[in-house]
Amino acid sequence: MDTPTEQRAATPGLALGVGDIAFILLMCVVLVSVVWIGILSYEVAMKTEETKRNGEALVAWLSTAGAQRFEPEFELSACAGGHQVAQLGAAAQAEAAPALDESALGLAQERGVQVTLLAQDKPPARADATWGGCVETVMALPQFATMRNPFSGTAPTFVTACRAADKRLPGSILIEKLVATPAGSALAFVSSPLAPSDSVAEKMQLRISICDKGSDLVKIAEFDF
Repeated sequence: MDTPTEQRAATPGLALGVGDIAFILLMCVVLVSVVWIGILSYEVAMKTEETKRNGEALVAWLSTAGAQRFEPEFELSACAGGHQVAQLGAAAQAEAAPALDESALGLAQERGVQVTLLAQDKPPARADATWGGCVETVMALPQFATMRNPFSGTAPTFVTACRAADKRLPGSILIEKLVATPAGSALAFVSSPLAPSDSVAEKMQLRISICDKGSDLVKIAEFDF
């Protein structure tokens, strides 16, 4: 007897349907998007790190200057500590002359002593160094003259606050002065932005922060200046 031939079911083809092609294309788009987002996130992170390095460079210089700026030989007078008394001009001296005892003035002149005439009713004028002049001088130094805001490509700007609603602030630098509060207070110190008109004659405690991509505050360091 002849052996019956085994019948095999036909194997269906492996052709891709429309749904399969759409799924593969979707996965390709997702993969490209993930890679692209990763690249953008990396670039933003690197810009934030560069901004941090800008702040750290300022911290290093200002910390070093803070330990030297009260010495007489400190070179940058715009950042020098101590109160400086401005000398009166010739007109002011002439106005102050009657207030000085004539006999004492004549005696001093005979001895060849140079006398600065100060009016008794007018205190000596102070010409303390201010933060505005100090920071302008510092940013003109060779190590800071080429410093750039990595987000804008321009020179760094100093701001009074980092606000998320303001999209112009990424890469900006915030410098605050810290003032200690009396013992027992809820806060150890209060902070306020360092204004250009603020005197730097006294020892100060400062804090440097930067604004990141979202204009949020990122603290760098606190130090004495």
